[in-house]
Amino acid sequence: MIRRPLQDERGMALGLAIIVVVIIGVMGAGLLTLVATDLQAVVEVNRGEQAFELAEAGIEVAKAHLATDQSPSDWSSGELHMDGMAEGSVSVTIEPDDGSFKALSTGEYEETRRRIEATFSVEDGRTVLLGWRELYE
Repeated sequence: MIRRPLQDERGMALGLAIIVVVIIGVMGAGLLTLVATDLQAVVEVNRGEQAFELAEAGIEVAKAHLATDQSPSDWSSGELHMDGMAEGSVSVTIEPDDGSFKALSTGEYEETRRRIEATFSVEDGRTVLLGWRELYE
């Protein structure tokens, strides 16, 4: 006579299947959280780079403007504003500083802001960049 030694363990496969599904679900939720956090960090980095590039473009505009006109009194309030871009804006302030010019460019993209300060001199009609640095807030 052949007996089944474990007759009281019927339905064990269903219980194990439910446990496996729950474990896979928890692991999937953890992975989804990790991916979402990583994606948000990448978005923030991209916003910062976009704002930095806008600020850098403002410095280039200041350099070109100084090459044609070294008198801040000819500008409206000494500031250059570039609006109308898709989602960013640039504000540049140029101030004379003992024979050189100091330009402060602020690039804004969504909630992110980057600032660059550059020093220029104008020699023989050419604008020379003496140095620049990013300002951290």
